[in-house]
Amino acid sequence: MVTATTHRYDCTTHDGDVCDGHCAVTVDKLLSWYADDIAFVADQKPADTLADFIGQIGTAGGRMEEVGINNAEDLDTAATYLNDAANLTGNDQAVLLKQASDLLSDLTDMVGEYRDMV
Repeated sequence: MVTATTHRYDCTTHDGDVCDGHCAVTVDKLLSWYADDIAFVADQKPADTLADFIGQIGTAGGRMEEVGINNAEDLDTAATYLNDAANLTGNDQAVLLKQASDLLSDLTDMVGEYRDMV
């Protein structure tokens, strides 16, 4: 009998419930997923460091709030989680990176809406 296992973070390696070691959210993954969209709104080149990314998220969030994009305030919260994560390691950092990623998960739709408005 085969049972389906749900894996977090779009995991494609099916090795059970302890897959976090290879499929956890990392700073590099966040940058690869979201830096281009954030950079578009911030009108800057895509960030390649966490510190630059956090700054651009703040700029992008403010610009999206100004034009009335729903949930733009989530970007400020994501930036706070990322700022806190920058000073941590291990599981504490992993939890904050995941929380930030959850808040950024609708970013592509938000940026699409922003593109339509400006």
